[in-house]
Amino acid sequence: AKTLFIDVRTRGELQFVGMTHEIDGQVAFVEMNEFGEWDAANNRFKLDANPVFSQSVDKLLAAKGLSKSDRVIVMCRSGDRSARAVNLLADAGYTNIWNQIEGFEGDLSKDGRRDVNGWKNAGLPWTYKLDKAKVSLPQK
Repeated sequence: AKTLFIDVRTRGELQFVGMTHEIDGQVAFVEMNEFGEWDAANNRFKLDANPVFSQSVDKLLAAKGLSKSDRVIVMCRSGDRSARAVNLLADAGYTNIWNQIEGFEGDLSKDGRRDVNGWKNAGLPWTYKLDKAKVSLPQK
C-alpha cells in the first residue's frame, strides 16, 4: 500500500522503550534539550522542537516514492505528539495524515503505568533491537 508509517518519538524513547520494525522511519517531533535544561512548568527536562521535522518527513516520503497526498501514519508514545505532528504536516501540505491514537505505549493507568492500550499492549510486533536504517541519526 502507498503508506508512510513514521514514529515521532525521540531516539532515547526508541533506545530504552523499544520500537517496531513496521515503521518506515523515525523522525523526532521534539528532542531532549542538549544542555539538559529543566522545564519547571512540566516537571521534566526541556524538550526542543525539531526545526527540520517536516523536511525530514519529506525525505522519507520521497525515498519511498510517495507524495504528500499518499497516506502517512504518525505514531508517538501516547498519541499527543503525533496529533501535533499531524497538524504540522497538514500545514506543510500533507493531505492524508493519520494519527495512531493510542501511540506506542498507550495511556496511563490509574497506577501511572502505560499498560492500558497502545501498540505494545495490543501485542503488535516490537523489539528493543534498533534498526539503524530506520532511526534518525545526528546530522554532521
